[in-house]
Amino acid sequence: MTATFATFEDNALIKLTLEGQAECFTVLMDRHLAAVRRCIGSLVRSAADAEDIVQEVVLKVWRRLSSFRAQSSFRTWLTSVAVNEARQSYRRQHRRPLCLVPDNLDGFRSPGERPDQSLVRTHDARTVRRAVAALPAKYRQVLVLRYLEELSPREIAEGLQSNLPTVKTRLFRARRMLLRALQPRLGPKSALRISQS
Repeated sequence: MTATFATFEDNALIKLTLEGQAECFTVLMDRHLAAVRRCIGSLVRSAADAEDIVQEVVLKVWRRLSSFRAQSSFRTWLTSVAVNEARQSYRRQHRRPLCLVPDNLDGFRSPGERPDQSLVRTHDARTVRRAVAALPAKYRQVLVLRYLEELSPREIAEGLQSNLPTVKTRLFRARRMLLRALQPRLGPKSALRISQS
């Protein structure tokens, strides 16, 4: 029966969940949980803490699903819950930084990539990640949501309970700060590629 629910839209799954069909909630969360994990993983230092926050998000969404108003997409609302839960976790453990810069995948070569290309790419990726991690939290957050989570500026504004001009300004300033930080490290060609993205 769950296979047939997989074709349903988010709003239909929410309605059915609220009517008592718990398996619809499972389908709904399966659909969006990877994005939630990526979002939280980019904001939290420890993988164990990130998984704890994911579980808290799932519970919160379960308890508050009836409060979802389809003014935005379910994923936007879910991301907002995830970001808020990560913030609360950060406040509880305010000694830890909010953003983890993962570098565990950098060492893998792409198919057809020469070893020297892989080394340069790995170095550039680590340099960019360090520069992003050094940004102030409000700028780092919008960059992660825009380029890692691929949310639109409007979705970011809704998720952060902010307004669109503020998000656009933060994105502009974040890209500019990142470019300034990267030019001396990566050189003009690599920095130019970043400024064009």
